Amino acid sequence: MLFCCTKAHSQDINADLTWYDSFPEAGEKVQAERLLKEADTRFQQARQTGDAAGQAKALTETGLIYLSYYDFQAFDFFEQALTLEDSLGLDQRKLFTYLAMARASEMTGDYQNSLERLMLVLQMSTAFNNPHLEARIRIELGKVYTAMGNHDQASQNFEQVIHKADDLGQTKVVAQAMFYLGRLYASMNNYQEALKRHKEALTVWRALGDRKNEAISLNDIGELYTLTRNDDRTLANHMAALKIRQGLKDKSGIAQSYNNIGMLYLRQKQYEKAIANLLPALDAAREVEALRELSSSYESLRDCYTELGDHQQALKYSNLLLALNDMMQPERTDRRPSETDTKLRKEQIKNLKQESLLRAQQLQQQEERQLYLYAFIALAGVIILLVLYQYMIKRRTNRMLEQTNTTIQQQNLALQDLNATKDKFFSIISHDLKGPLNSLTSFSGLLINHTDSLSKDEIRMLAQDLDKSVKNLFALLENLLEWSRSQTGNIEFKPEVFDIATVMEENKALLTAQAQAKKIEIAYKSEGVRIVNAHKNSVTTVVRNLLSNAIKFTPEGGSIWLTAEARQGQIQVAIADNGVGMSSEVVQKLFRIDTKHSTKGTANEKGTGLGLILCKDFIEKNGGRLWVESEPGKGSVFVFTLPQPLGSVV
Repeated sequence: MLFCCTKAHSQDINADLTWYDSFPEAGEKVQAERLLKEADTRFQQARQTGDAAGQAKALTETGLIYLSYYDFQAFDFFEQALTLEDSLGLDQRKLFTYLAMARASEMTGDYQNSLERLMLVLQMSTAFNNPHLEARIRIELGKVYTAMGNHDQASQNFEQVIHKADDLGQTKVVAQAMFYLGRLYASMNNYQEALKRHKEALTVWRALGDRKNEAISLNDIGELYTLTRNDDRTLANHMAALKIRQGLKDKSGIAQSYNNIGMLYLRQKQYEKAIANLLPALDAAREVEALRELSSSYESLRDCYTELGDHQQALKYSNLLLALNDMMQPERTDRRPSETDTKLRKEQIKNLKQESLLRAQQLQQQEERQLYLYAFIALAGVIILLVLYQYMIKRRTNRMLEQTNTTIQQQNLALQDLNATKDKFFSIISHDLKGPLNSLTSFSGLLINHTDSLSKDEIRMLAQDLDKSVKNLFALLENLLEWSRSQTGNIEFKPEVFDIATVMEENKALLTAQAQAKKIEIAYKSEGVRIVNAHKNSVTTVVRNLLSNAIKFTPEGGSIWLTAEARQGQIQVAIADNGVGMSSEVVQKLFRIDTKHSTKGTANEKGTGLGLILCKDFIEKNGGRLWVESEPGKGSVFVFTLPQPLGSVV
């Protein structure tokens, strides 16, 4: 009886493993949208029948589908599933939810968090005594250790799975261990050992009849031969992968294979053959909105036509590539004040000085007349009264001069503040509006000049992106109007209670495409209470500016971390990056309105630094403080504080 129960328990685990492995780590957005609808239907059915376990499973499914195209709202669904599983005591379901959360943490670059969750899952798995489950966990551990650069630990976990092949049989998990071990050796430039492991994995995939993973292994083998400059074998493996993917109707895979073949011919300067493969890649990528493969096709076609001297076609694909990049990464803008603004400001200062000089002359003339009058009266009196009177006149004169000088200084300071505020306002307009407007110009120009050469799908994609840009532009205009009203005294910085995490998540979502264009990962973590009492719109502007700057000065493939934590009655928010960093001299100039400091970003983006001055101004008006910690080559950390509501509990 006990044996039967154990066997049934093991079968349940294997069924859940099969279910978990059915969700790819990278999928197509079109397919994902269909799967999301199906998962939502299952969730609604489970809720109507009171099936809490079914609801939890549907929530985890939804999170895994979002994760397949790098939408990290997946974490919210995992947390909801975990809450249900905890309340119902569903340890087996909870194990797979933790496994999904570990995958999500790995994809966001939070390797330490992913590692901790995998260790917890490994400990929980001992209660089920299932070798396939342990093997799956060790593969995930190996992938995380590979990403962390811990090659020894990664290799040990992969090898443990391979050494248990006799117990596991020729299963998918064994092939995956061989496959990822091959990628590990490739990252270590040990191409011979990498090729050996990939071929071992290929043998198992073929034995299992797993055509999709067979094509993936063939693709990796082709890339290895590219690195070793064996063009014949590169072509043979990519052609074999393409044939399989065509049979499976795997559009994103087809686009990848055609692109790889096209790039091989491009490197060999066989441009006509390259184009013959890149055009089918372009069609397949468009069909499923595979943006990465679409970008690769545009770039390679541009290079081919440039080499052939067909400048019209080269310009066409160059414009398409620029439009695609504009869609994913808003254009940076030059925030320098115009020459007209500078002349106007100088003229105002000159007029004020002349007005102040005239006023001082008038006061001096008046004082001289009073002095003569007092002198005339003093001559008619005694000498003692004359001396005393002159003394009193001098005191009064000095006092009036001091008051006059103070008034003039205050007026000068007020004018400087007014000019500084105007500079900030123009800076924000340039920074936040010029980029979207340029994007709109690019889209409309592309539609006007290339209507005949664009497919319906391309026009539809551009129209959708145009709609998004217009909506974002409208939202920015509303924010700028509210800010300008606050500067003119029409509204006050009235604090409200809100969750700072909401503001950070919204701005992260707004700038995700900009970060993805530079392959930058943005991770967010908060601890404890995150409720603040501040003016929400101004705080939103600060977070958006600081996060945009972090993306600008972070190199391709870098990382940005957002954190929020409670400290001594305040919420401290930090936006850190591993970008170019700054010297102490540069840091000292960042928040000075009288010193314009401009630095180019890692992609030659221009700026004047006025956005940081605005950020500091807004934070201080909200009762907080803003500072920066940075070293050249080690990145920067911008930190600001905001007050918590009275009575908040940490």
